[in-house]
Amino acid sequence: MPLRPSSCLILAMLMVSIACSLLHLPLWPAAILGWLATLRLSLQLPRASQRQAMWLGLAGVVIWGVALWRETPASLVAGLSVNQPLLMMFAGVSFLSMARPLKDDDTQHERRGSFWGTLLGVHLFGAVINLSVLFLFGDRMQRQGRLTRQQAIVLGRAFPAAAAWSPFFVAMGVALTYAPGIDFLALLPWGLLASLLLLALVAIDALRLPGEFIGYPLGKSSLVLPGILALSVIVAHFIWPSLSIPLIISIVSPLFAILLVPSRERRGRLHKQLNDGLPRLGPQFALFLAAGLISSGLAALLASTPDRQFLPLDHFGSFAAWITQGILVILAFVGIHPLVGIATIAPLVQPLEPDPTLLGMLFLMSWALGTGCSPLSGSNLALCVRYGIKSRDMMRWNLPYAVLGWLACGAVFALYAWWQTP
Repeated sequence: MPLRPSSCLILAMLMVSIACSLLHLPLWPAAILGWLATLRLSLQLPRASQRQAMWLGLAGVVIWGVALWRETPASLVAGLSVNQPLLMMFAGVSFLSMARPLKDDDTQHERRGSFWGTLLGVHLFGAVINLSVLFLFGDRMQRQGRLTRQQAIVLGRAFPAAAAWSPFFVAMGVALTYAPGIDFLALLPWGLLASLLLLALVAIDALRLPGEFIGYPLGKSSLVLPGILALSVIVAHFIWPSLSIPLIISIVSPLFAILLVPSRERRGRLHKQLNDGLPRLGPQFALFLAAGLISSGLAALLASTPDRQFLPLDHFGSFAAWITQGILVILAFVGIHPLVGIATIAPLVQPLEPDPTLLGMLFLMSWALGTGCSPLSGSNLALCVRYGIKSRDMMRWNLPYAVLGWLACGAVFALYAWWQTP
């Protein structure tokens, strides 16, 4: 069966992006392919995604119009390709769904996974294969198509907590894009600390609930995939420090995904990924391209008015980052994607020359907490729809977690400020 035109465009976009990045060439040819693929898929998008992308795109066009009218020195071509490294990374990481572990063949006697194995398993696998981990774990844990409150809490919060540190989360690509000069290895320990604190809050909340926990039966061999992938990114970053993390991930992910698939299933899974998996990226591509228009438009507008102070601050430190995180989490809680908040905040704080590591911490922890607590995030909506959970229940369960998680992240910001003090 021949590939769909949209699949061909996305695959070509990925290959051209990698080639241009390796050769240090402009990314606008790849960006054209990304825009064409998104426009082709636009009519197939869910209605909510269509509306969101349309309004964000219109806002970006208006902001760019004002910036051009004010004779901004910023390049419109560069603005249209500002999020191209993220689209490249998104396309590359999508191949990891091919390497999802198979269900255990244990129909004779059902094994019940432990609470801690499930908590760490969904976190570590989610760090690599992203959203598909919810269905991999949830389908095995559900009873009569439903999850208990305990199970929903563990899956809905432990998975997005990996955004605080995982190089395979698009959140990391966003942080590396919108916090120029950031060092992934300097950021990693703070992200790990934040995720541990968030996981601790998840465990405390879930274990206090009555009833037996039916978890996912996780074997030791299951941890090989996330371990190998994370180690490969770190080693590659050490050997070739000039290569960006999104570029490394875009190369490593498809390669390892193909190699780790059983040989008898490799052709079928690869064809399914190319023909079905790549076109499913349409909603994410639309959101990222629209957010890029807003972010680059704001940057262009600021460049046209260099003497104006848009924020009542003369320094962006740890306390300001913590308050900003609270704002981003509130926005996420009411349905505004963290990417939109980050894309809006980043150009406003850049004139203050913030610490890149601090800015990266802000973006990653906002993503991890915002998507984990919001009942309107993609991951929690997926849980609600698939496993019969009411959105208002999810909101009620997650509101205390949002507050406590924000306080826990504040402790990480405070520790970072103390660590940086001479």
